[in-house]
Amino acid sequence: MEWWHALVLGVLQGIAEFLPISSSGHLVLVQQFFPLIGEQASAALFFDGMLHLGTTFAVAWYLTRERSWHDPVPNFSSESPSPPCDEKSSHGHARSDTLGSGAVWHTESAPTARTFSWWNWLWLLGWGSGPAVLTVLLLDRSIRESFVSAPLVAVNFLCLGTLLWLTDQLPAGKITLSELRWYHGVLIGMGQALSAVMRGLSRSGMTLAVALLLNVERLSAVRYSFALALIANLGLAGLGCLNLLRAEDSASWLNADFMTKTAVATLVSAAVGYLTLKPLLNLVRRARLRWFSYYLWSVGLLAWWHYVARSG
Repeated sequence: MEWWHALVLGVLQGIAEFLPISSSGHLVLVQQFFPLIGEQASAALFFDGMLHLGTTFAVAWYLTRERSWHDPVPNFSSESPSPPCDEKSSHGHARSDTLGSGAVWHTESAPTARTFSWWNWLWLLGWGSGPAVLTVLLLDRSIRESFVSAPLVAVNFLCLGTLLWLTDQLPAGKITLSELRWYHGVLIGMGQALSAVMRGLSRSGMTLAVALLLNVERLSAVRYSFALALIANLGLAGLGCLNLLRAEDSASWLNADFMTKTAVATLVSAAVGYLTLKPLLNLVRRARLRWFSYYLWSVGLLAWWHYVARSG
């Protein structure tokens, strides 16, 4: 792997992490097609885990600077009057489009004082992360091997694109963060767990799709998926380090050059992730999911064609 490869992969991770297009799947395709790391699954898992750790640092730094994420998240009932707002919907109802506001107003009524505390966050994140933790413990080898399987990524891109397209046809959800229950967290977490094993099934894409299928309103779905990313990325980084200690082939790739380039790529992914995080989250919240479907179908078909041509 050359220096510019590390830089490109760091930039790719920083941008793709916050879109429902699977940053891990893109890393696998780039690393295998060019090839940058080779067939060592433990090396690819460690490298990708460190890049995800970089974007985790970006999220953590973003949260420390965004006051709206420190404060309890306000939620408003559909029967209560809306607060003052300059922007009106097409029906004359006040609404908020600010990502950090934590509120979506459906009618012209004033807010009731219901809040979503950090204890609520911890409770929901615990249920949402449980399925992924069990999956990592039970299917460690399958997860490791998925980091060197380009055909698997290509097929999963096609499947994810179809799921996002179908989800985009659903009517707007009504369940807010304060109305989420433990079973919502478990079901959304099952989508995340599936993405942990099937490289190319975007973690954010799967959690968003499942949340919308459960009738969760879009802003709440984005914020919950966003919060789950912290734990998921830390878990992937930890899994990469654990496999580094247990890998039998580490002597063939673990050296100062590889570790230095990994560190540089991690720093790049953190910087790019922080700089692009807010606009990309706004894009995910505002854009139609079918837009990402068209992209995933195109890349999936191209990746499959490239694999077949190279194999033949």
